[in-house]
Amino acid sequence: MSVDERVLEVVDSLYAAAMDEALWSDALKKVADLTGSQAASLWVLDGSAQPRLPTFTYINLDPAFIKEYLDEVAPLDPTVQYLLRHPTQPVVHDAMFITEREKDWHPYYDWHHRWSDLRFRLVGQISPAPCVQAGIALHRARQVGRYEAVDIEQMSYLHRHIERALSIGFKLGSLGTLERCTTELLDRNPVAIVLLDGRGRVVYKNRAADGLCSSQDGLRFAENGISLTHKGDNDKLQRLIAQALSPVSPDSRAGGAMRTTPPSGKPPYSVLVGPVSLNYPLLSSVRPAVCVAISGAAQHGPMAIQRLRAVFNLTEAEARLAISVAAGDGLRTAAAKLGISYGSARVRLSEIFCKTNTHRQGELIGLLIAALALG
Repeated sequence: MSVDERVLEVVDSLYAAAMDEALWSDALKKVADLTGSQAASLWVLDGSAQPRLPTFTYINLDPAFIKEYLDEVAPLDPTVQYLLRHPTQPVVHDAMFITEREKDWHPYYDWHHRWSDLRFRLVGQISPAPCVQAGIALHRARQVGRYEAVDIEQMSYLHRHIERALSIGFKLGSLGTLERCTTELLDRNPVAIVLLDGRGRVVYKNRAADGLCSSQDGLRFAENGISLTHKGDNDKLQRLIAQALSPVSPDSRAGGAMRTTPPSGKPPYSVLVGPVSLNYPLLSSVRPAVCVAISGAAQHGPMAIQRLRAVFNLTEAEARLAISVAAGDGLRTAAAKLGISYGSARVRLSEIFCKTNTHRQGELIGLLIAALALG
């Protein structure tokens, strides 16, 4: 294989690893072989108050050596110290900041050589975010010799591909992290949360929704969407979903609320339906358009009242009325349940509109979906 073919193979391996992090070890091996290095590592350096290396993938290094390095020694490493002081320098080699004579008496190298005969380092790095650096470090043994000008030039050529590959990897990794965090938060929520796309099909449901469906107590998921067992309740749910899907502009789409009584005779569930954003990336395969949140009476109890009071500065009486309205009660029904006159309920609702900066019940219900169901 010619030199050019080997370089292209290395470049291909870098981009493959950017798309699949399990391939980084293979990419590191190819970079090491191309550059005559005996070991290599992919690292992320957190340069905040206490520098650390939260990501460290490596080949041809002793795991016990790496563990001690990461746990105790990394902050003493002159290469790490230099990288922290020069986060935007693309290519770094140890001859830039320490002589061979200085290595002989430096405590870090004294510790290092008790583990390994690796003596020289060449690094290509990027800074993808404030106080974050990442790169590939190559290591050569003492008997092989230092990285010379030709090696540094080769790393400078590879750096443009290392930079792009790492940037792709960071974007995909960040999206994956956000997706996992979002999923974990939704799964910990006791409210059943279901997201529907523009055709009313289910694109996401949390654990509570799965549990509610498994209980066979009135909620069903099918290929074409979500439904309720009771025909009258289901007709109302489908109308609310249709309202939330039309018209196209999410700003003018309306939310809604209703109650449904489970076949088991348990207390009624509150069902909140509201539109969500339609502004998604061009290549997104998941495009939620409607959120359906289903909660029992217990989930609209004291904690919900406390949450609304804290978020919107409502009085306890206003919070109770807001919850009743969000649960699908008309204003007269809510007033009767709370033991107040219809006129008092209207005055109280006006105060709620003012404090929540909403102007009609559809807006208010949409806001309460976020505060009660997703808060």
